[in-house]
Amino acid sequence: MRFLVVSESRESMPMEMVLPAMHGMQAWLAEHRASGKLEHVWSFAGTDGGGGIVNVDSHEELDEIMSGFPFAQTSTVHVYPLADIDSSMKGAIASFEAMLASAGA
Repeated sequence: MRFLVVSESRESMPMEMVLPAMHGMQAWLAEHRASGKLEHVWSFAGTDGGGGIVNVDSHEELDEIMSGFPFAQTSTVHVYPLADIDSSMKGAIASFEAMLASAGA
């Protein structure tokens, strides 16, 4: 199961907490990249935010990973489940074809 995770800073962190949080973020990134769970990750240029693609076996595993996110207390985090575009298009087309068929009946 793949999820897009986007975080944006919503408040400033006390100055004495910034470096420890940044080092914690480096460790968190390294751990989850090494496990293969964090497939892609980036920061948003010029802002205090970023995102990534997390590939996990369950919602619970995603929750476990995100519970260790070092900037969670000062960020707004959005999680979006990702679906294969070809499968999504096939399902959407079938739904619309069924609606059109029933409307013409």
